[in-house]
Amino acid sequence: MAHYDSNFISQVIIRADFVSGSVPMVNQPEESFSDLLADFPQRNRMNRTKSEVHIQKTPQGPVKDTRTINYVENNFWAEGKVRRIAMSSEYVFLEERRYQGYGILRDTFLDVLDAMAAQYPSLSIRRLGMRYINEIKLPQADAGVGLGADFWQNYVNPWLLGGLRFAANDGALARHMCTTELNYGTDRATIRYGIFNGEYPKPNRRREFILDVDTYCQTNVATDNVSAKLDDYHAAACSVFEAAITDKLRDRMGRQ
Repeated sequence: MAHYDSNFISQVIIRADFVSGSVPMVNQPEESFSDLLADFPQRNRMNRTKSEVHIQKTPQGPVKDTRTINYVENNFWAEGKVRRIAMSSEYVFLEERRYQGYGILRDTFLDVLDAMAAQYPSLSIRRLGMRYINEIKLPQADAGVGLGADFWQNYVNPWLLGGLRFAANDGALARHMCTTELNYGTDRATIRYGIFNGEYPKPNRRREFILDVDTYCQTNVATDNVSAKLDDYHAAACSVFEAAITDKLRDRMGRQ
């Protein structure tokens, strides 16, 4: 895999959702998690709710059964809030906003998940995912003029720019985001890309292109298989990113 001196990653999330009832965490994690969370000194707890909808077939037709689940989300922040671990009876996730490399991210998540599995042997994962959000920002004076396809084709694969090319480059574009979903059986990927424009609905004035790659599976995953799954998802995200950019952007990033 390619390595760069810099990147455009603004957020990475690794998340496992649990089968309801398989992690009987009522309030905060047990004392045994203290050493594991030593690098996350800023902490808070939040009351959360979620709704589950079940459709049952009856002789009179489908009947919808909705129930509300209340739970506590325990948040643990690293200094500067650049990294967060959230633990609850419903899920665990690791969020990073200053990317330091996949290996560190994966190992931290696996350590927490393994500790939860040891504490709650009934733990069962119903969904596992990894998401990389790249915000390709090119505000430099030498980036060129224009904000449409003629500008972005220098840095982004032209196959991703059809909608921008369709829109007239007259400064009126407010937002253009596309979604592509891939189905590999149990593994899925959702790729969102385009001009988001944080000042929407005003016309876009930013040289920012979003490439958001969400890889996941919505089936039971044994904890012993999580590491291999994450490696596959990371490789897939890297492959998508490399296919989506040009050599000119690679040079800007300092390809090694």
